[in-house]
Amino acid sequence: MAPSRRDFRRVRAAVVDTSAQLRSEMRSALYDKGIPEPIVCKGVDAFVEAQQSEMLDLVVCDAAAFGPDFTRAMQKIRHNDMGGNPFVVVIATLHDASLGAVQGALNGGVDDLLRRPAPSKKVMDRIDLLMKSRKPFISTRGYVGPARRGVAGTPDDKDTGAFIEVPNTLRAKVVEKLPDNQLQRAIEKAVVEVANKIAEHPLTGIDRLIRRLLGWQGLSDEEMRRDLEMLAALSLEMYDHYRGTALNHIADLSLALANLVKHIGEQGRDGLRAIDVQLLRGLGSVIRRG
Repeated sequence: MAPSRRDFRRVRAAVVDTSAQLRSEMRSALYDKGIPEPIVCKGVDAFVEAQQSEMLDLVVCDAAAFGPDFTRAMQKIRHNDMGGNPFVVVIATLHDASLGAVQGALNGGVDDLLRRPAPSKKVMDRIDLLMKSRKPFISTRGYVGPARRGVAGTPDDKDTGAFIEVPNTLRAKVVEKLPDNQLQRAIEKAVVEVANKIAEHPLTGIDRLIRRLLGWQGLSDEEMRRDLEMLAALSLEMYDHYRGTALNHIADLSLALANLVKHIGEQGRDGLRAIDVQLLRGLGSVIRRG
């Protein structure tokens, strides 16, 4: 028996692109897929307006349309500061496939990246894939979005307590056919969970990063550098929090950890000594007990 045709009529989608031709092609492809009246935006102002009046399930966007603010704009969405759905599925297209451009887009919390010009069929295939399976989110002060290696603060895959299964309203509408009121409740619940994760004590992040760094042999140079930067920042946050309080000894230990992390970063992978690893483990343990 042939599978029933999926119904996309409830899906709200937006296309943001600097190219009039690609905007038109993508709009037609989404319409042919069954999405009625996709919102088409030439630039960021129209998109911001669309976000204010719609709870979008899908965004296909040209990163260049946002200029240098693309990462910040995506994180505004993910932090629930723009639009009605911080968990909207986002597929971004890039003119520049350099490491810096790719990293910037990933740091925005997009679900998928494609090199331009991206054929509309390829985009439609990615939509189908994201409808079937989507990465869980992580939430830190600096990043909310899909968990993936290469993003600062992304926890180890085994650290399941760090992950949040957020609503995928695209899948919920097309596959699961959940009613709108149920979707809204799921979004509101996940927003609270994300906020709680962001508000967690910095010690949670310190523990997580130390665990990752203790397995430094499995980290790339870039991952190790990024984890050290995040660990130093969280250690200094602990220092500022406890300095001059009754728990000033925790401030002293946190400052010692920050200095150790700085030393490890300066030495690099080749200069890393066993004593440094032992000190890292020991300071983390003492701070936790304190």
